[in-house]
Amino acid sequence: MTAYIKNNRGFTLIELMVAMAIAGIVMAAIVATYQNQMRTHLTQQSIVDMHQNARAAMHLMKSEIQMAGYDPTASADATVLTATASDFRFQIDADEDGAIAGGNEDIRYALSGTNLGRETGGAGGLQPVAENIDALQFIYFDENLSRFTPTAGNQSELDRVRMVQVTLVARSDDPVMAFKQVNDETYTNQFGETVLAAPNDTSRRALLSTNIWCRNMGM
Repeated sequence: MTAYIKNNRGFTLIELMVAMAIAGIVMAAIVATYQNQMRTHLTQQSIVDMHQNARAAMHLMKSEIQMAGYDPTASADATVLTATASDFRFQIDADEDGAIAGGNEDIRYALSGTNLGRETGGAGGLQPVAENIDALQFIYFDENLSRFTPTAGNQSELDRVRMVQVTLVARSDDPVMAFKQVNDETYTNQFGETVLAAPNDTSRRALLSTNIWCRNMGM
């Protein structure tokens, strides 16, 4: 008859400590990988949001600025009222009644802090239409597409505006500050002129610039 010896010894303390150490290393690697993936996802999402925010702001401005001076009855005298590098105000006879009276017939764009602001009716102040906008610049061109700066209060010069170049710089609202390089980029317009000096921070930014033809001015 064969005798069998049963081994009930189990694990030693050293073996348990080694197993726990290996498990801890594996868990630490898993957590670090998860955190990195989460940071990447949040960063990418903030960049997508920044670009969508900037494009939406530019689309709104373009759709309204190109209608500046719209005056189908030729009796509303719709025109440009303010044209500076940081502030643009214009009129549109949107309801075609021969008068500039409705709130959306007198429109102004300018920065309000770090928000793109829009004012209507010449009152009420700038209302935010896009957040985290670090720079906004307007450049004006006449009927010969020559760049010029209208003199404030000179209506004959304001009436000469035919095209507006709009440049804006949007900033990402990124809650994740890890693994970022310092942003030392200088943002310029289509003429190579500085719109926003190097911010030297860790925020990502996007620059958009477009030329908007004011197709109703001068008609």
